[in-house]
Amino acid sequence: MDSMRHPTHKAILFHLEETLAAELAASLKAACCEVHHISMASPAVSGDLVFCTTGPQFHAAKTMFPHLPVIVVSRLPETDEWLDALEAGAADYCAAPFEIIHLRWLFETHAGEARKGTAREKRSAKGPQPDSPRIRRARSAAFIRSRQQEQQRR
Repeated sequence: MDSMRHPTHKAILFHLEETLAAELAASLKAACCEVHHISMASPAVSGDLVFCTTGPQFHAAKTMFPHLPVIVVSRLPETDEWLDALEAGAADYCAAPFEIIHLRWLFETHAGEARKGTAREKRSAKGPQPDSPRIRRARSAAFIRSRQQEQQRR
């Protein structure tokens, strides 16, 4: 079987605006992903990553899919929105236009990280380690934000 023709990953598009969802779904399908559009939790739906926007949708996605990485999606790339999303606990940020190589990277990075994280959680209930990816992302976001504030003061 040719893995390029069959879906290799599952994406959940959660409460996305119709045109943004259509654009993202087309790119995900081109990247060999199975796409599920949902607006409420469904026990029958499983996936590797959840894509949603910021705000209440993000918090609902984190609550409904606590073991899946949540990727914040935006029509336009905004540095502040990206940093806010990471600080709020998003696995990553993705803005239109959606590139197949970037979408594949998101799955390879975060879907694999989620599987490792689940196994790690079963072994230890100590919480995030000092060098965990989430801690590194939070530190990076804080550093970028402090640099922006410093530049604004000048």
